[in-house]
Amino acid sequence: MSARAVRLLLAGALALGATAALGALSWVPYTAERVDHGVIRLAWRARGERVRQCRRLTPEELARQPRHMRQEEVCERRILPYRLRVSVDGTSMVDREIRAGGAREDRPLFVFHELVVAPGTHTLRVTFERQDGFEQPGQDPPRLTLDRTVKLAARGIVLVTNDDERRMLIVVGGN
Repeated sequence: MSARAVRLLLAGALALGATAALGALSWVPYTAERVDHGVIRLAWRARGERVRQCRRLTPEELARQPRHMRQEEVCERRILPYRLRVSVDGTSMVDREIRAGGAREDRPLFVFHELVVAPGTHTLRVTFERQDGFEQPGQDPPRLTLDRTVKLAARGIVLVTNDDERRMLIVVGGN
């Protein structure tokens, strides 16, 4: 028997064995996890407020720079962070700062949180507020809020997202 025939025979035996193993595994009983909770999902993207902060370099700082890189003024561009606060039935579930992505924090802000909640009717409060101290008019509102009662079924999902056209947080599902 040639080497090629042996390889083909081994490949066929391997394929037949893998098919038989897969068929045997399909008979193993599986019980799905019983889920008796719901999920409040917070998911949106915000452009954020871009700021530019400039300062003049001191003579010592200028002297440390190579000649071809010397600039009297250095500017930093970034997107201001936001504070996300979420409470369900008066209990704080999320309180964290949301910062822009990228090494220079110049990418959009992304919010994604999933909160596991018992089924039933809940009071949901969400605040998404710019942390800045700058009084610049911007495209995104400095504060988005949502105060709403939601009804959540077992295995149900309520989505809180940002409606860009209406410039407000909205709830999808849960009623």
